[in-house]
Parts: sequence; C-alpha cells; structure tokens
Amino acid sequence: MVSEGKQHKPFRALSLDGGGMRGLYTAAVLNSLSERFGNGSALDIGKGFDLISGTSTGAILATAIASGVPVKEVIKLYKDQGPTIFSNPIPQTKFKKIMWGLGNLSKPANGNENLSSALTNIFKTETIGELFNRRKIPLCVASVNIATHKPRVFKTSHDPEKSADDQRLLRDICLATSAAPIILPIAGVPDPLTDGELSHFVDGGLWANNPILITLVEALSIAEPDQEIQIISIGTCPPPSGSSLIPKEANRGIVDWSFGLKALELSMDAQASGSLFIANFLASSLSKLGKKIKIIRLDQSSPSAEQANLLSLDNASQKACSTLIQLGHSDGLEIYGKATRQDGDYKTLEQIFKNIPKFHSEDK
Repeated sequence: MVSEGKQHKPFRALSLDGGGMRGLYTAAVLNSLSERFGNGSALDIGKGFDLISGTSTGAILATAIASGVPVKEVIKLYKDQGPTIFSNPIPQTKFKKIMWGLGNLSKPANGNENLSSALTNIFKTETIGELFNRRKIPLCVASVNIATHKPRVFKTSHDPEKSADDQRLLRDICLATSAAPIILPIAGVPDPLTDGELSHFVDGGLWANNPILITLVEALSIAEPDQEIQIISIGTCPPPSGSSLIPKEANRGIVDWSFGLKALELSMDAQASGSLFIANFLASSLSKLGKKIKIIRLDQSSPSAEQANLLSLDNASQKACSTLIQLGHSDGLEIYGKATRQDGDYKTLEQIFKNIPKFHSEDK
C-alpha cells in the first residue's frame, strides 16, 4: 500500500474488468505504462494503490499485482497457458458451432485442470490472509455463490472484523471468479469455515464484469471522510457491440445465440457499461455533497473488423494473443503520452505511477 499519510494524499484504487483471454490486453496496457514510467524497469504496480479489485481474468491480474507478481509474468501465463486452458474455443462458422454445441451438451467446453495448475504456479499455496499480512494491499474479487445464487466478494481482512476469507488460497479465489459458464466448469473450492467441504462458484462477470461499483463502495468504506478517492478503471478492449436486425431476425434460437455464449457476452457488456454509468453518477452526486471522487476509465482502441473477430473470451490463438498485446501496448503508449502532457484527468496517472517503486531482485 502507498506509504504517505492518508490525510495528505488521495485514496487510490485500481479496478480491472473481466473478459477471458482479453485480459491479455489489460496486462499489456499496464506493462506498457510500467515500462514507460519506470524508464525501462518494471514497477511494483500494487504498491501504487490503496485498493485493487477485479473480476474473472481481471481478478487474476489484480491478485497477481497485489501479490507483487510482475505484469510480464501474467502476460507470459496468458500466452503460454491460454491455448491449454481454452483448448476448445467456440468456432466461427455456423455448422461448426452446431457440432461444438452438440459435443458440449452435457459438459463445459474445457476443463479447469490447466487453469488450476497455472494459478498454482503463480500463487503457490499462499492464502489471501497471508497476502495481506505480507503486502498490506486490500484486494476484492467478485464471484457468484451457486448454493445461494448471490454475489460473493472475496476480500482481504483490511477490515479486521471481516476476516472470513483469510484461509482461502489465492489460486482457489481466482478459480472461483473465472469459472465462466459453458466455457469452464463450476469451481468447487475448499471452504475453510466448514471443515474442508467444497463451496461452488461461477464467474463474477455474471454480475460485476466491470467491478467499478465494488471498488467505489469499498473505497468509501476504507478512505478517510475528508480523503479524495481516485479510481483507475481498465477494460479488456471488447469488440464493437450492437446488432442491426430486421423483424425475422429477432427469432433467435440456440445456435444464433452460440449456445448461450452470445447471451453471456451481451450480459457482461451491458453490465460493464451500466456499472460505469452508475458509478460516475454516484461520484458526481457525492462530490456535490463534499466527497471528492474521480473515476478515470482508460481509453480503449476500437478494433478493426479483422481484429474484432479475434477478440473473443476463449480465443487463445497466437494471432489473437499478438493482437491483444499490440492493442494494449499501443493504448498504453497513448495513455502515457496523455498523462505526461497533463491531459485532463490523465494527469492523475502520472501522479500515481511516478511514485510507484521499481521491483528489486529480492522482491520476486
């Protein structure tokens, strides 16, 4: 956590969207900013923020950053392990979609063994409680509890009265937040409060694909009453959305909805934009009451039609990975330029990143 006194600096939070393999874009943006502000040296981004939150792929990145894992290692994970995690992506052509759907009628498209193994390689056996004791960086991760059909936010015990998650493994929390229906299995993870019984969770993107509201509410609960709140929100560069229909095309069936995946993506996109609108409205209203809040949603590229075809949740092909990294790197450089030119709200980024320490060899 940032070391300056809370009364003399803003409370700074980082909020990272979900989006499957598109998390590679988010990681590339942060890596580009890290290298530019670090003059070629990687920055320990987690130490620049008083709170980090994420959903699904964004939660994996958020947990890594909070843990002190260099963003380059997360990029390597996506590139190396993505094809094994998403080994059975949904095809593009209608006939192949039908065959894909029929082959997955009674099972998810992919198992989660490879994802679990990749998460173990990064986080080992560290718990969320051990993470907070080691780094003192508050972390929030969104998921959904299958048993109750209610939202679930895994948290560090930055509020000492809320320590129920302290014994949960980081790898299990990340598995729980990223269990996208149809694409991956429901995540059954040990519940430390019920003597080893399993709790079951699905992807937090079903209700908080953009976790900006979680971030805002948690920041309000942590920050001092007179402390300004600054939130940096980063998306995953989703392809252009929207549909043009004639009346007969409104009768969509299972195949037209890609066996539910298009409905899932539609829900996640709508939630992401809706949450950002609500968060900005609340921030504006609270500012009128004397609580200063600034939300900065980083600009994202508008992919070309060819690029958009590659930006699906489960496309881990070499071409897709290369496209996501290139888009993220390009956007990161453009954002860096705006920040160093003191361009509007982006000047806040320079204030944050210029004070983030570099990694030392003993850090990781």
